[in-house]
Amino acid sequence: MSVATSPEIAEARAALLELGGREVAPIAAAIERLPAVPAFSIMSTASAASRPQWAGMLDDLFDRPVMKAARAGLRNALASTLAGDSLYRNVFFSFVDAVVLWHYGHTGDRRSGPRIELIHRVTLALLNAEAPLTALGAPAEPDVAYFHSLRRIALTRDQAYPLLRRAGRLVGSVEAAVTEQKVSALRGSLLTSYVTFSAQVIAMARAQRDGRAALAQADVRVGLDVFLTLIETPPAAFGAAG
Repeated sequence: MSVATSPEIAEARAALLELGGREVAPIAAAIERLPAVPAFSIMSTASAASRPQWAGMLDDLFDRPVMKAARAGLRNALASTLAGDSLYRNVFFSFVDAVVLWHYGHTGDRRSGPRIELIHRVTLALLNAEAPLTALGAPAEPDVAYFHSLRRIALTRDQAYPLLRRAGRLVGSVEAAVTEQKVSALRGSLLTSYVTFSAQVIAMARAQRDGRAALAQADVRVGLDVFLTLIETPPAAFGAAG
């Protein structure tokens, strides 16, 4: 599927390039290629329907140690709010939800069972991913200390977060062209939020591995590149039955 470049897409692309320069041009091009990926159209349709029906799969995934560790670091509601942990929680769980949506987009399969193993492995591996995305390994489960360190990464330096937001605006413009539904430039859609949140989590994990206290634009570019590549990559490429 291809879509004509709308004024909204052109404006969003210009805003992204204005902030990120030539280094972000490949990201812009990858976003504009998304309509050619059948899974993206399915993801867009599922997003427009508010929420795909895969609650059972998510319940199974939330029983995994990685989810329990995330929740264990967020038990005190007041402290979590004061420390900004509520934002972190939303970002991380949206990241996981996005991986489920990616899998569904390629397979149309909402079942749990063996498929959850791949979703679990991909979720963990993306925390260690670099661009370009290669075959994903099976990293160890993060512990509570990891989540505490991850959520302390600052988002606002080096214009990193504005770059992420402008990329999300371009994704939303492309999605709107696919679904022919208006996507809010401010809030985006379920899918645009998932893409930007996922890229943010990958970027935060990259900064944490490097021992840096804040995101840089380079982290955001890697996060976007990795997740956009994932959207294009069918689960079978990671060893799953198609």
